[in-house]
Amino acid sequence: MKKTRRRVITTRQLAASVLLKWEGFSQSRRMPLAQLTEDFLENTGPWSVRDRALVRELVFGVVRWLVLLDRHIDFQLISKKKRLSSIVRSHLRIGVFQILFLDRIPFSAAVNEAVKGVKSSNNAWASGLVNAVLRRVAERRESLGPEMARRCEDTMGLDAVERLAIETSHPRWMVNRWVGRYGLEEARSLCRANNIQAPLTLRVNTLTITREHVLNTLTDHGIDAVPGRYAPEAIMIRGYSGSPVTIPGFKHGWFQVQDEAAQLVSYCLAPKPHEIILDACAGPGGKTTHIVQLIRDHGIVEATDRNDARLELLKENQERLGIKCISCIPFESFNARLPELEGRYHRILVDAPCSGLGVIRRHPDIKWNRTRASLPESASQQKSLLNGLVPLIRPGGTMVYATCTLEPEETREVVEVFLSSHPGWHIVPAGQVLLGPAATLVDENGFLVIFPSPSGPDGFFAAILRQQTIRN
Repeated sequence: MKKTRRRVITTRQLAASVLLKWEGFSQSRRMPLAQLTEDFLENTGPWSVRDRALVRELVFGVVRWLVLLDRHIDFQLISKKKRLSSIVRSHLRIGVFQILFLDRIPFSAAVNEAVKGVKSSNNAWASGLVNAVLRRVAERRESLGPEMARRCEDTMGLDAVERLAIETSHPRWMVNRWVGRYGLEEARSLCRANNIQAPLTLRVNTLTITREHVLNTLTDHGIDAVPGRYAPEAIMIRGYSGSPVTIPGFKHGWFQVQDEAAQLVSYCLAPKPHEIILDACAGPGGKTTHIVQLIRDHGIVEATDRNDARLELLKENQERLGIKCISCIPFESFNARLPELEGRYHRILVDAPCSGLGVIRRHPDIKWNRTRASLPESASQQKSLLNGLVPLIRPGGTMVYATCTLEPEETREVVEVFLSSHPGWHIVPAGQVLLGPAATLVDENGFLVIFPSPSGPDGFFAAILRQQTIRN
């Protein structure tokens, strides 16, 4: 008889283990937090849906508010010089996060679970310290309320940029850039938007079903779903904490999880049926499958990506959505075929690898995985990528360059350098293909520019580049 795997840790202890592992990686080599969390959940289960949601909430919440939590912890320590072990600090961070940011968990439970977690480690000596620190934070929350309690008591003498970096838990170099570009108040709005959990957005697979039908089905199942604001296939789901795979219709291929900003990028490409199209950085295929949807599955869409595992996810999504015209090409095979691919494609989508600073609300670990040097490094790769794809475009063809960041080095400056070295190319204003409310997201240069906001799409940039038709 097969023995059932026994779980011997609590949700808080698991969250602490994830945080400890994440912090143990070097900054440039950290595994994405979402992947790391899911790996831990899979390897330590079985966990209930509720437990899994709590672990994710604790891990992501701590990383989202890392600097602020540490500031509160250090302020409460009796000896400021006392060095805490990583596991003790992880349990303290989880406890402080629960007390300051969560309403449904009693303060006593947050304190007791943290003490229990420390006692079960090799740092049992610190249980009294953890108890004292968390009780003081809880008393502060009870007397001041959540908003006032979150404010640090020792930041009044700091300059405005440093204070904003601590209060919104962002690296100072990042905040300094945004204050210099947007001003203090606009930078504050951006930082606050980054700390609000992103909504769950779906893209309805209109090859098989209508948005109205999906909306009605979700409503019938008690799910709070409304149409998106900018993309005609988008549905916003509010207050849903479960996995998307449990939403009615997922297994039947009714929808793909995809933010509205990413959906608008596919519209910028303006694909047409029977064209040959390349998605050069396809990832798991959100935009790839949307392109197929827009051409009604009539044409040839080839997809490649440096990460083979992501291409495997694309194949899974393709099968689930019932799509036929996608051909996945491993990156090495694609590179080997470059000479024979010259002039093959009508359109190429370049959703380029970037710093990701426009999607921090979805991936809070990005804040701590990037440095000032990340931006010029990304920009260099992006320019090289665009240059290498130019020979593959047919005369008069279109290439869309997109990034989930708004940093100038990775957006308009890349486009400017590209145009200066490729005189046969020009910008097509995105307003020519984005209609209705989406047209309001096009700036004066013709670029799609989406500034992150609490109720809006992710931060994104897209430029439509077209090669002039060669005339005899």
